[in-house]
Amino acid sequence: MKKNFIPAVEPATAKDGPEIASLLSWAFGFGKTRSEEYIANVGLSSLRLLRSEGKAAACAALLETAHVFHGKPVRAANIAHLAIAPEHRGRGLAVPFVDALCAEAQGKGAAIATLFASTRPVYRKSGFELAGHEIIYEAETASLPAASKLAFERVDLDDPRIAGAYAAKTAREAGLLSRGQPHWNELRRKPTDALAAYLAEDDAAYLILDMGDEACLMVRDWYAGSPEAAQGVLSFLARFRSVYPVVRWHGGPQDDLVAAMPDKGWRLAHQEEWLARVLDPATALRQRGYHVDAAGLALRIGQAETALEIEIKAGGVEVRKATGEYPTIALQTPAFVQIFTGFRSASKLAQYGQVVGTAADIRLCDQLFAGPSPWVAEHF
Repeated sequence: MKKNFIPAVEPATAKDGPEIASLLSWAFGFGKTRSEEYIANVGLSSLRLLRSEGKAAACAALLETAHVFHGKPVRAANIAHLAIAPEHRGRGLAVPFVDALCAEAQGKGAAIATLFASTRPVYRKSGFELAGHEIIYEAETASLPAASKLAFERVDLDDPRIAGAYAAKTAREAGLLSRGQPHWNELRRKPTDALAAYLAEDDAAYLILDMGDEACLMVRDWYAGSPEAAQGVLSFLARFRSVYPVVRWHGGPQDDLVAAMPDKGWRLAHQEEWLARVLDPATALRQRGYHVDAAGLALRIGQAETALEIEIKAGGVEVRKATGEYPTIALQTPAFVQIFTGFRSASKLAQYGQVVGTAADIRLCDQLFAGPSPWVAEHF
């Protein structure tokens, strides 16, 4: 490959389908049917190709979405299923490809970009940093409590009440996606004959179950609006104990179903982290929700000459160039990403030497960005 090679990134077209399917197969082990399904689910308009000498060297989905922090959506782009052809791996294509995708996303209004990474050092070169969790819990169905009498009814997979309940869930957590149609399409992916959705009375809870594997009942998605509803979800899942020995679900670091279970009734099946890059710090800070009602702090991020000042009054947020009215702390760029999402606190990052300021100012930063630990309910 030529030195200083600048890759050409293009929107996918219908004729690119076979090449994209091959890239997905080589990178993720997708079969022909799964590759075609994925392309249909996310849509060709969301797919991007990187070409080298006229041939597809890499592909990725660029999904418009938002991550919700304290009830406020921050406009975002998920960079999903980035696949590089085997003969082009190790040639430095990932960083310029991701940079081009981030530039497009920012041009369309995204304040942050997020992804899952198999090789984190590569994406750190492009400004991505740990930002939140993906956690899968597991429990034996025989150990689930069965006392609740919460009634569930079978509903269509696309019942609008499910999307409404999920929106309520995003407001209570930190980091969950404001799902677009591609996210919902993937959530409801085949085998559809093994999928079923159940909604509790008064929309108190819902479940989308994948019953395609007799060894494990997979909860594709769920919501419980109260501790009683969480007990009801577990009790409903307990009804499947004669068929499925184990049940799995995506949950948060402080998970509602775990909290409703007996001691030692659950275990961790899988955990990894998603990464974020803040494309526009000022816009991202304006869009985010905050834990406090009144505060002011200036952040000097990375090598920026001018700090950004955040002022919160009566629930309103103003972000501007620092005026000197409020104290200033200095943050390395990776630290800013982690503080922004709530993945790590300013106090902890100060111990690592990534945040500099007085003890009082760092505590103020902790208070400003406090809240639930960020997570996502799916792998994008």
